[in-house]
Amino acid sequence: MLSTVGYQFTFTVAGNGDTITFPSIGGYFSLQVVGTDAVATAWNVVFEGGNDNVNFDTILTHTDITGNGKMVFAGTQKTPCKYFRVRCVSVTLGGATNIIAYVAGTQ
Repeated sequence: MLSTVGYQFTFTVAGNGDTITFPSIGGYFSLQVVGTDAVATAWNVVFEGGNDNVNFDTILTHTDITGNGKMVFAGTQKTPCKYFRVRCVSVTLGGATNIIAYVAGTQ
């Protein structure tokens, strides 16, 4: 039986969220980005995985082109990694006070 866990990370500037260590999540993933108080002008948020907690590769990408509140999915491929993180590559808040990135995964 699959169980789902989720995390949220708040960003006002570019930076890394806390590292999530396997087996907290692993398998199939979704990523959603939402502006607080308004839709942010622009953002690029990625969900990444790695095995040494130093080098990470992108699993999912969410940008303003994807759309505020829209979800992106990892699809049918499982992504085994020991460490995961959400990274805000760039953000222009505009009228938003911050952006919140929600990531969920099955284990």
